[in-house]
Amino acid sequence: MNSKLINLSEFGFNILQIESYAACNMECSFCPYPLKDDKESKLNTDEIKNVIDQINPNDPKFDYITFSQFNEPLLDSRIFELIAYAQNKGLKVLLITNGLLLNKKKNIENIFKLKPKMKISLQVIDHNVHSKARGLNLELNKYSKTIFDFCKLANIECKDLDISIDIGCSFNESKSVFFLKKLLGLHTGDPSVAVNKESLFNNLQLFIKDLSEINKEIFETNNIILNKNEFKIDYKKQLGLKISDNIKLKIKPFFYGRRITDFKPVPSNTFSCDNQILGILADGSVLPCCLGYDDTISLGSIKKKSLFEILNNNQFLKNLRSLDGEKHITCRKCFGEPTKRGVVFRQLQSKIKNVMR
Repeated sequence: MNSKLINLSEFGFNILQIESYAACNMECSFCPYPLKDDKESKLNTDEIKNVIDQINPNDPKFDYITFSQFNEPLLDSRIFELIAYAQNKGLKVLLITNGLLLNKKKNIENIFKLKPKMKISLQVIDHNVHSKARGLNLELNKYSKTIFDFCKLANIECKDLDISIDIGCSFNESKSVFFLKKLLGLHTGDPSVAVNKESLFNNLQLFIKDLSEINKEIFETNNIILNKNEFKIDYKKQLGLKISDNIKLKIKPFFYGRRITDFKPVPSNTFSCDNQILGILADGSVLPCCLGYDDTISLGSIKKKSLFEILNNNQFLKNLRSLDGEKHITCRKCFGEPTKRGVVFRQLQSKIKNVMR
């Protein structure tokens, strides 16, 4: 195989997600994982390291590598070996976890030792829908306590560990916007999470009593939680709610959920995709998207070719990045809407954007 060192940003990607092991300990209603046929595949360690070896750590636009796509990385006994290997190669690592296994001593010790940046996917804070939405026979309070206990310990023993706790929201700015989208046949987000920031914050006010145990002083004096405007739809620009110097709570936009499979597709020549996340599934499939959960939109397999060979002059990727060329039906659905009238409106909106460009 060609082991050429590559700048992923030259292909439009600044994040690499490697699904080392296709297993998860949740079945979230908003996640494609329950629809996956493959829940047992595992990339061997050499295959993963071979991919890591190909990434240029000095690529100025490359953000980080993470070992998840639709899996729970802490289920993989090799996860800390992989994190350490990537770090030793000069790559920044993000550990994304649902938090269920943050009560295990070995996990805590290794996280505190390696200090990868962390994102904990708490997502659903409505007691009424939590168990169903996460596919868990576990109450919200018991689940979240594991996360809070870990954060409390990190706040004491590992203050330089950067932790973000994510909560899901469909980000309809108001009830009027929500009903307008319904009228136009547009998607309104995933039903498992809050419809808009207002409904989310109503639950958050109650939920904050549990969070305050991590740092009572901050929550007694910090009123950022009352300012909904601090939580932008652009996740990267969010300041979030500061729990402590190294822990913050952010709102994660949920636009599609797994309902995308039922969406109506738009024509190929009405959109181009600038998604910046490259995914590699546990079966070796390379995907130009963080929403892909099988080999349907695979660009190729790392079991057969180097990552550079897969990305270089790839016609699928070229078509996806431009308005020209045929797009895969999955991509067309991703840019589509749940109704035919929504698709018509989306096409009109796209034409206006293209003219303005």
